[in-house]
Amino acid sequence: MESVTTLDARRRGVFPLPFQPGDVLVKENQSGEVISFRLLKPAEVPVVKLRRQAGFTMLDITPIPPERIAAAVRADRDAR
Repeated sequence: MESVTTLDARRRGVFPLPFQPGDVLVKENQSGEVISFRLLKPAEVPVVKLRRQAGFTMLDITPIPPERIAAAVRADRDAR
């Protein structure tokens, strides 16, 4: 099966299905203008349960620590 990957405006690879954001890929070959990738580990998809509270449907998730949010914001800012 052959798939073509293009680059977006920020020169990032845009992969077709079955690849998803968060997948871990390993570079196998690089020659000239061709780079081959192999899927090493698929992304972990979180499973979230729904719950009803006071007539509203809410997601039953664990809170994210503020340190993890701050680290993600810093990483996003530094990547720009």
